[in-house]
Amino acid sequence: MTTSSPQSSGSPTSGRGAEPAAPTPLDVAAAFDASPVGRGPGAAPPRSSRASAGDEEDLADRVVAAVLAVPGVVRLHAGAFGEVATYLPGRAVTGVRLRPDEAEVHLVVSAGRPIPEVAGNVHEAVRALVPGPVHLFVEDVESPPTRSPAP
Repeated sequence: MTTSSPQSSGSPTSGRGAEPAAPTPLDVAAAFDASPVGRGPGAAPPRSSRASAGDEEDLADRVVAAVLAVPGVVRLHAGAFGEVATYLPGRAVTGVRLRPDEAEVHLVVSAGRPIPEVAGNVHEAVRALVPGPVHLFVEDVESPPTRSPAP
């Protein structure tokens, strides 16, 4: 029987040749903390090595408010399996996924508005808030609620 010692190289491998292993949650958090998400161009980096949860929360909330303020947006959409969200301490902001290098917005548009116009307005509103590309997904088109006649 032979044994092998753990690899001491700087990057972990999955044991299948040179293929790297999936990043750990700490690796992902460190990459997110080092990203420019939430900081304007030329802004100073955060003072500590960990970004404040308040900054991420503030950015996510500002993105949601900007999207919902666009005429023709009915609501945000969490994706087919509820997987689209920005996870914050104690809550998740569904319909918006903020990553270090990009942002995703998933939404439902009113049937009474032209989809390209609404999508373009949402894209502009979000692009003004986040650095990097903005990916927009219209998940559904919803008719406005009908009012029943008063008796």
